Amino acid sequence: MSTHRRVLIAIDGSENSFMALSYYAQTAHRESDQLIFAYAAEPPSLLRGTGASLLAETEAYAGMMREAVERGKELGQRIRSRCQRLGLHNATKFVEKLSSQAGPVIVDVAKDESVDLILLGSRGHGTLRRTILGSVSDYVLHHAHLPTIVVPFSEGSRKSSTASRKSSTASRKSSTASRH
Repeated sequence: MSTHRRVLIAIDGSENSFMALSYYAQTAHRESDQLIFAYAAEPPSLLRGTGASLLAETEAYAGMMREAVERGKELGQRIRSRCQRLGLHNATKFVEKLSSQAGPVIVDVAKDESVDLILLGSRGHGTLRRTILGSVSDYVLHHAHLPTIVVPFSEGSRKSSTASRKSSTASRKSSTASRH
Protein backbone atom coordinates (compact mmCIF):
# COMPACT_ATOMS: atom_id res chain seq x y z
CA MET A 1 0.00 0.00 0.00
CA SER A 2 1.36 3.39 -0.99
CA THR A 3 1.81 6.17 1.55
CA HIS A 4 1.50 8.70 -1.27
CA ARG A 5 -1.86 10.52 -1.04
CA ARG A 6 -3.52 12.78 -3.55
CA VAL A 7 -5.33 15.50 -1.61
CA LEU A 8 -7.81 17.86 -3.24
CA ILE A 9 -8.37 21.25 -1.63
CA ALA A 10 -11.31 23.19 -3.04
CA ILE A 11 -10.40 26.84 -3.31
CA ASP A 12 -12.34 29.88 -4.46
CA GLY A 13 -10.17 32.69 -3.15
CA SER A 14 -12.29 33.30 -0.05
CA GLU A 15 -10.78 33.21 3.41
CA ASN A 16 -13.08 30.24 4.12
CA SER A 17 -11.37 28.20 1.42
CA PHE A 18 -7.93 29.22 2.64
CA MET A 19 -8.99 28.00 6.11
CA ALA A 20 -9.25 24.52 4.57
CA LEU A 21 -5.64 24.85 3.38
CA SER A 22 -4.52 25.99 6.84
CA TYR A 23 -6.42 23.11 8.45
CA TYR A 24 -4.69 20.67 6.11
CA ALA A 25 -1.28 22.15 7.00
CA GLN A 26 -1.97 21.89 10.74
CA THR A 27 -3.65 18.50 10.95
CA ALA A 28 -3.44 16.31 7.86
CA HIS A 29 -0.19 17.25 6.07
CA ARG A 30 2.24 14.57 4.94
CA GLU A 31 5.40 15.40 3.02
CA SER A 32 4.58 12.73 0.44
CA ASP A 33 1.13 14.18 -0.39
CA GLN A 34 0.39 15.66 -3.77
CA LEU A 35 -1.92 18.67 -3.43
CA ILE A 36 -4.51 19.36 -6.09
CA PHE A 37 -6.36 22.66 -5.92
CA ALA A 38 -9.76 22.78 -7.61
CA TYR A 39 -11.22 26.13 -8.64
CA ALA A 40 -14.62 26.61 -10.28
CA ALA A 41 -14.25 29.85 -12.23
CA GLU A 42 -17.55 31.64 -12.74
CA PRO A 43 -18.04 31.97 -16.49
CA PRO A 44 -18.90 35.44 -17.74
CA SER A 45 -22.55 35.84 -18.59
CA LEU A 46 -23.46 36.26 -22.22
CA LEU A 47 -24.60 39.71 -23.19
CA ARG A 48 -28.15 39.66 -24.47
CA GLY A 49 -30.36 42.33 -25.86
CA THR A 50 -27.88 45.14 -25.41
CA GLY A 51 -28.41 46.42 -28.90
CA ALA A 52 -24.68 46.22 -29.50
CA SER A 53 -23.39 44.67 -32.66
CA LEU A 54 -22.37 41.03 -32.67
CA LEU A 55 -18.74 42.12 -33.02
CA ALA A 56 -18.96 44.40 -29.97
CA GLU A 57 -20.63 41.66 -27.89
CA THR A 58 -18.02 39.12 -29.00
CA GLU A 59 -15.19 41.50 -28.07
CA ALA A 60 -16.80 42.24 -24.70
CA TYR A 61 -17.17 38.52 -23.98
CA ALA A 62 -13.55 37.88 -24.97
CA GLY A 63 -12.50 40.64 -22.57
CA MET A 64 -14.49 39.05 -19.74
CA MET A 65 -12.88 35.68 -20.50
CA ARG A 66 -9.41 37.28 -20.30
CA GLU A 67 -10.37 38.76 -16.91
CA ALA A 68 -11.55 35.33 -15.69
CA VAL A 69 -8.25 33.77 -16.79
CA GLU A 70 -6.33 36.55 -15.03
CA ARG A 71 -8.32 35.98 -11.80
CA GLY A 72 -7.40 32.30 -12.00
CA LYS A 73 -3.70 33.14 -12.41
CA GLU A 74 -3.84 35.54 -9.46
CA LEU A 75 -5.53 32.87 -7.33
CA GLY A 76 -2.81 30.39 -8.30
CA GLN A 77 -0.18 32.90 -7.12
CA ARG A 78 -2.04 33.43 -3.82
CA ILE A 79 -2.19 29.66 -3.29
CA ARG A 80 1.55 29.24 -3.93
CA SER A 81 2.30 32.11 -1.56
CA ARG A 82 0.03 30.71 1.16
CA CYS A 83 1.58 27.24 0.77
CA GLN A 84 5.06 28.74 1.24
CA ARG A 85 3.94 30.63 4.36
CA LEU A 86 2.46 27.42 5.77
CA GLY A 87 5.66 25.49 5.02
CA LEU A 88 4.01 23.24 2.45
CA HIS A 89 6.49 22.16 -0.19
CA ASN A 90 4.42 19.35 -1.66
CA ALA A 91 3.99 18.83 -5.37
CA THR A 92 0.95 20.85 -6.38
CA LYS A 93 -1.45 21.04 -9.27
CA PHE A 94 -4.04 23.75 -9.96
CA VAL A 95 -7.18 22.67 -11.84
CA GLU A 96 -9.51 25.42 -13.02
CA LYS A 97 -12.84 24.72 -14.72
CA LEU A 98 -15.37 27.22 -16.01
CA SER A 99 -18.60 26.55 -14.16
CA SER A 100 -21.09 28.32 -11.94
CA GLN A 101 -21.57 25.03 -10.04
CA ALA A 102 -18.63 24.47 -7.68
CA GLY A 103 -19.92 21.20 -6.19
CA PRO A 104 -19.94 19.22 -9.45
CA VAL A 105 -16.54 20.70 -10.39
CA ILE A 106 -15.00 19.50 -7.11
CA VAL A 107 -16.50 16.02 -7.50
CA ASP A 108 -15.38 15.79 -11.15
CA VAL A 109 -11.83 16.93 -10.37
CA ALA A 110 -11.66 14.46 -7.47
CA LYS A 111 -12.66 11.65 -9.82
CA ASP A 112 -10.44 12.78 -12.72
CA GLU A 113 -7.40 13.16 -10.46
CA SER A 114 -8.05 9.96 -8.43
CA VAL A 115 -7.79 11.79 -5.12
CA ASP A 116 -7.81 10.10 -1.73
CA LEU A 117 -9.08 13.00 0.38
CA ILE A 118 -11.05 16.23 -0.16
CA LEU A 119 -10.90 19.34 2.02
CA LEU A 120 -13.15 22.35 1.62
CA GLY A 121 -14.21 25.31 3.68
CA SER A 122 -17.76 25.92 4.80
CA ARG A 123 -19.37 29.30 4.32
CA GLY A 124 -21.51 28.75 7.41
CA HIS A 125 -24.90 29.47 5.86
CA GLY A 126 -27.83 29.01 8.22
CA THR A 127 -29.98 25.89 8.08
CA LEU A 128 -32.85 27.52 6.18
CA ARG A 129 -30.64 29.08 3.52
CA ARG A 130 -28.66 25.86 3.11
CA THR A 131 -31.92 23.87 2.81
CA ILE A 132 -33.32 26.19 0.15
CA LEU A 133 -30.15 26.86 -1.82
CA GLY A 134 -28.15 23.76 -1.08
CA SER A 135 -24.48 24.03 -0.36
CA VAL A 136 -21.27 23.06 -2.03
CA SER A 137 -20.16 21.02 0.99
CA ASP A 138 -23.48 19.13 1.10
CA TYR A 139 -23.16 18.35 -2.60
CA VAL A 140 -19.58 17.11 -2.25
CA LEU A 141 -20.38 15.02 0.84
CA HIS A 142 -23.23 13.27 -0.98
CA HIS A 143 -21.59 12.79 -4.38
CA ALA A 144 -17.83 12.36 -3.96
CA HIS A 145 -17.89 9.02 -2.12
CA LEU A 146 -14.47 9.84 -0.66
CA PRO A 147 -13.22 10.90 2.75
CA THR A 148 -14.10 14.60 2.92
CA ILE A 149 -13.25 17.19 5.56
CA VAL A 150 -15.46 20.28 5.75
CA VAL A 151 -13.66 22.99 7.71
CA PRO A 152 -15.99 25.33 9.65
CA PHE A 153 -16.03 28.93 8.53
CA SER A 154 -14.72 30.34 11.79
CA GLU A 155 -13.23 29.16 15.05
CA GLY A 156 -16.12 30.78 16.95
CA SER A 157 -18.77 28.91 14.99
CA ARG A 158 -17.05 25.59 15.59
CA LYS A 159 -16.94 26.24 19.34
CA SER A 160 -20.59 27.28 19.51
CA SER A 161 -21.64 24.33 17.34
CA THR A 162 -19.70 21.92 19.55
CA ALA A 163 -21.11 23.53 22.69
CA SER A 164 -24.69 23.23 21.46
CA ARG A 165 -24.14 19.56 20.51
CA LYS A 166 -22.70 18.87 23.98
CA SER A 167 -25.62 20.70 25.59
CA SER A 168 -28.12 18.76 23.49
CA THR A 169 -26.44 15.44 24.35
CA ALA A 170 -26.39 16.32 28.05
CA SER A 171 -30.11 17.20 27.90
CA ARG A 172 -30.96 13.87 26.26
CA LYS A 173 -28.92 11.96 28.85
CA SER A 174 -30.60 13.88 31.65
CA SER A 175 -34.13 13.23 30.35
CA THR A 176 -33.32 9.55 29.73
CA ALA A 177 -31.96 9.16 33.27
CA SER A 178 -35.03 10.83 34.80
CA ARG A 179 -37.37 8.41 32.98
CA HIS A 180 -35.61 5.36 34.48
